Amino acid sequence: MSDQMPEDGLLYGMEKPSSYASLEEESIRTIDESLRRYPNAARLFKILQEDEETNTLLSLANYIAVRKLGYNDHGPVHARIVTANGMRILRIILDSKELQVDSISGLGMTEDDAHLIIVAGCFLHDIGNAVHREEHEIFSVIYAKSILERVLPQIYPDLKKRTEVVEQVLHSLYAHDVGENALTIESGIVAIADGCDITKGRGRLSYDLGKHDIHSISALSIESVDIHRGKNKLIEILVHMSNSAGIYQVQETLANKVAKSPLRDYIEIVALLQPSKAPPELKLIDRIVFSNGKYKNV
Repeated sequence: MSDQMPEDGLLYGMEKPSSYASLEEESIRTIDESLRRYPNAARLFKILQEDEETNTLLSLANYIAVRKLGYNDHGPVHARIVTANGMRILRIILDSKELQVDSISGLGMTEDDAHLIIVAGCFLHDIGNAVHREEHEIFSVIYAKSILERVLPQIYPDLKKRTEVVEQVLHSLYAHDVGENALTIESGIVAIADGCDITKGRGRLSYDLGKHDIHSISALSIESVDIHRGKNKLIEILVHMSNSAGIYQVQETLANKVAKSPLRDYIEIVALLQPSKAPPELKLIDRIVFSNGKYKNV
């Protein structure tokens, strides 16, 4: 296994899982389509995609998270998938009359500004892992402040407006890990968008490095995550599992972030066990719903 860090941030010559590669491509298409009407947000996404410091930090984040700790992907692919998830959640909120984002309702910003805040928050949330996993959200704030102060004058020449935007992004970075410190809707979006990246491609990296525990096994059990307008709540997050071990990812990763975020009353998680070609497991559940802070086997 090579000791060289590939340009895409996947570690030491490891091949990118095909399911994760396709998810990355789909995510980039989603982001591009979402930002067509928002030139400032689209410009920042392009800048961050091409920024050498940002991409180096994301690659180093994977060095610490995956190679040293055996965690799931926290690098450039994860950043793009989370950003696409953020775009989906933000669009549902903006199209509804049930909820307003803080940047618009509280600070008088535009939808373009709101998209830019979510793009920056989602794309930069894990760069602090380049230093250490512990308190990585604080390191993300430190690194992101430097990056945003370097690139945002191109988009926001006005210092007051730029400062408002930067602080909204930094709040979302600080609050993203579990979501309990999230005070704005935008920070809740970033936290939950992060929690939605639990598919099997993400767990393949740590699994292939030899970490066969509940974290990697449960991640390999998640076939897909779909974010859409819900029937019972504003947003439904539909998780398809090939094995009920995936419940660990739903409960410990995604539901924890939902339960502790400002969006908890607007989101329902539905996890479904899908039939597969593999021999059937001993089924303990067929379907589980997380709603109003409780799990229900229905």
